[in-house]
Amino acid sequence: MTQRCTVGGELHGPEVPLCPEHLCELVPHQPGPGETAHTPGPGDTAHQPGDTAHQPGDTAHEPGGAGAGPGAPVTACWNCGTPPASPTSTECLAPDCRRPLTPPGMLVVFAYGQVEIAPGGQVELGRDGTDRRLFRSYPNVSRRHAVLGVDPDGRAWITPVPTPNGTFVNGDEIPAVQRFLASGDRIRLALDAEGTVTLFPRQRNRTPE
Repeated sequence: MTQRCTVGGELHGPEVPLCPEHLCELVPHQPGPGETAHTPGPGDTAHQPGDTAHQPGDTAHEPGGAGAGPGAPVTACWNCGTPPASPTSTECLAPDCRRPLTPPGMLVVFAYGQVEIAPGGQVELGRDGTDRRLFRSYPNVSRRHAVLGVDPDGRAWITPVPTPNGTFVNGDEIPAVQRFLASGDRIRLALDAEGTVTLFPRQRNRTPE
């Protein structure tokens, strides 16, 4: 059963007794119109209710899907699959998406949300990082646990921060050195905070002739 924080509205799984951030009571979450009832849990890659992003494995995400390939025109939004309004569109028209049509270099889907990283960017994962909301329900994840990044040429990588609870790729613990990632890899922080990696080839919008 999904539970909701009475202060901030965050969703938590049934195993969480109190909201980790507000230390307040959790109440059963009732999905609203258009939402699908879902119980998040460790290792579950489902999105929050109302999130329209596809799961890795959908053709809108997979390299080689519609419009994919270096230099290929964008034929659908990488996040929700909505076709662009015109060959020169730069933003998805779906009201609950509105993402740029150019995909990120890497997408990692965790149980409580996702991390998107553009080529040349990086993000620190952990309970004190910019995406700390994804790890509130995992007390064994360190405050600074690992760094994810994408090189300007599109190579994705993870570098663990030394921590007693470990960082894992496809079930194997990795040392605190940079490790390159491939689409479909599963990364895990500590015991349960697992996410699936999707890499995107570079796309472009078709320019008018």
